[in-house]
Amino acid sequence: VRFRAALADGTVLHDSWEGEAPPLQVRVGAEPSDAALGWDLALPRMRVGQQVRLECGPSYAYGDAGAPPLIPPSSPVTFELELLSVRDLMSSHNPDEVDFVERYRELVATKERAKAGRATEGRATEGRATEGR
Repeated sequence: VRFRAALADGTVLHDSWEGEAPPLQVRVGAEPSDAALGWDLALPRMRVGQQVRLECGPSYAYGDAGAPPLIPPSSPVTFELELLSVRDLMSSHNPDEVDFVERYRELVATKERAKAGRATEGRATEGRATEGR
């Protein structure tokens, strides 16, 4: 990804189109995320070569805390993104990426078990009579 990030007052925080900066690699859907929530929502919907402008409120950028001293608390941030390429980590042989995929699978399985547990609890309490006083 190549990107530019700017505050609402126009202060440019980063511009990877300028200079010799290499493109940024991010893992979409990672927990904790590699990027702002706005990126996690936008990148999976983009096509390679597409450029978008995201005007993100604090909850989709850096949150209430911001990222001091560069990004003040509760700051909206405008991102301009260009998706340069996509890699499928599921077919990777890089040990770090294989480990990431395994941790992701474990996270998904844990969430599914928790979801199934809540559904079971909900069925167990349905129809139970309660008496109010």
